Amino acid sequence: MQKLSLLDRLRIPTYDNMMQMQTGDLIFDEMKCRQCGICVKICPGGCLVTNSVTKMDIMSGKEKGTKSGVPHVDTLKSGITLCIACYDCGAVCPHKAISIKRNFNPGYFFKRLIQTSEMRYPKNY
Repeated sequence: MQKLSLLDRLRIPTYDNMMQMQTGDLIFDEMKCRQCGICVKICPGGCLVTNSVTKMDIMSGKEKGTKSGVPHVDTLKSGITLCIACYDCGAVCPHKAISIKRNFNPGYFFKRLIQTSEMRYPKNY
């Protein structure tokens, strides 16, 4: 178990400061994407959006059978997103149209919890 200093325990990164917190970012391959909306539906951070339909329309099934549009990560301000690069969207994408452009990397205390640079699908047990 790692010993954390008092300073490590007291410092909390500021989420909207790019010097203290690096949020995730994704790349969507428009040639592979079939605009099914599964990734938008599954995203735990709610950061994926499309220009064609709203997430609520996809969740309710209102837009079922139509193309939802190519998704993208919603940017809040100056490159800050709600994406934590969990890759749930990539795991459920049947066409493998999603890849990680930038990992989620919190600063300070949480720095010890970052994921590896190479993401893999979960193991089947």
